[in-house]
Amino acid sequence: MLPLQVLKDKGYDGTSSDIWSCGVILFVLMAGYLPFDEPSLIGLYKKIWEASFSCPSWFSSGARNLIKRILDQTLLAYNYS
Repeated sequence: MLPLQVLKDKGYDGTSSDIWSCGVILFVLMAGYLPFDEPSLIGLYKKIWEASFSCPSWFSSGARNLIKRILDQTLLAYNYS
């Protein structure tokens, strides 16, 4: 999986990419599956680009909010650098 900034060819920022990757790992640890899953590479990139994922019903609202803020790279709050 690639962070949105890499997909948009905006270069690589280690801090924000690592935080995004930690969000993916957190989702997997809590849900047991990947947040972005698609059989085609183009479809996978589209889901990452749009931050198109849904959290399982057992996630608390706090967990949903945290993961959404980490994985949706279009949010202004995501700019950590």
